[in-house]
Amino acid sequence: MRGGNGRKQKGAVAVTVAVFLVFLLGTAALAIDIGNLMVARNELQNAADAAALAGAGCLKPRTECSNTGATQPDFATASAKASSFSTSTSTNEVQGAYVQASTVATGYWNATGTPYGLEALPFTPGANDLPAVQVTINKNGSNANGAVSGFLSGVLGVNVLKASAVATAVLSSPGNVGPGGLFPLAMSQCLYNTYWNSSTDSPLTSPTTGTVSGFSDPQIAGQPYIFRIGSAYQYGTCQSGQWTTFNVNDNSASYATSLLTSGNSTGFSVGAQPGTWIQTGEKNSIFNATAACSAAGNGQCAWATVVVVGDPSTSGFQPVLAFACLHILDASNGSTPYVLVQMSNDMSHCETPNSGGVGPGYGAYTPPRLVQ
Repeated sequence: MRGGNGRKQKGAVAVTVAVFLVFLLGTAALAIDIGNLMVARNELQNAADAAALAGAGCLKPRTECSNTGATQPDFATASAKASSFSTSTSTNEVQGAYVQASTVATGYWNATGTPYGLEALPFTPGANDLPAVQVTINKNGSNANGAVSGFLSGVLGVNVLKASAVATAVLSSPGNVGPGGLFPLAMSQCLYNTYWNSSTDSPLTSPTTGTVSGFSDPQIAGQPYIFRIGSAYQYGTCQSGQWTTFNVNDNSASYATSLLTSGNSTGFSVGAQPGTWIQTGEKNSIFNATAACSAAGNGQCAWATVVVVGDPSTSGFQPVLAFACLHILDASNGSTPYVLVQMSNDMSHCETPNSGGVGPGYGAYTPPRLVQ
């Protein structure tokens, strides 16, 4: 009897150990494979984020995107850029293998979240609807990306591990600009409107080369008009601008000159009070310093984002109406000082650092940002 019971007990132990081993293997599968699945999910998200941001960078004219003639959101170029970036063999790897398949969608994203999600094209955007690029990358066995590798999950009968990621990036004209993003020149809104095509969100261009009626400087056919922003003391409101010291009430030329390359020390928002300080006087020395850092000089201020105000001839604080992008060609002092400029909307030069929010379209842009 005793021997028989011993054999039965040994058999029971063997069964228990076998069951326990399955349990241990299952637990190990959960620990190892779920951890691996989370790593793959993070890598997929990084890949989707990077591709969406790359695509959003081509929604507007950008030299590197070969679409400088685009006058509306360039969804075709943005989509192609996001797709090629996501599957490039020099960018995104997931579990040691490059992404081979992705899905790209374009449309508009509402900045207020009402509604939430990508509004597919065709779509008529409102003031808070931003052009967007959405990238989805799956690693679930349904495409060339394959499935997520499993190590022990087969013990539980799980042969395919699935992961996916979605990222949406948008682009906007800035509603606010942080420290260091602005050049200390305020231009009048009516001057800007004179040389800007609001229907195409792009600069007005010269129809011919050479001397053009109404302009003091030679023009280049097909290029943005070259024009002067003159001192408010010598030019009419719709031809003028004035130096600004931003949040500081300071009329000295030396202080304004120090801001030419350092920019604003605090952030500014469209419509916020008290606004930006408009200096008095012509300040010929600032025009000289601007010539030195312009495209004709060392190029340090050849491209700049400036504030747009209602009337720069009125000294004191004035609300910022918008942020504009300028190509500063040169400057001149003397009896009728001016800064020689062109409007621009090329993101290669008009992507304003430390900017965000949503503002009027005056050629300046925020860096592409993720909303999903």
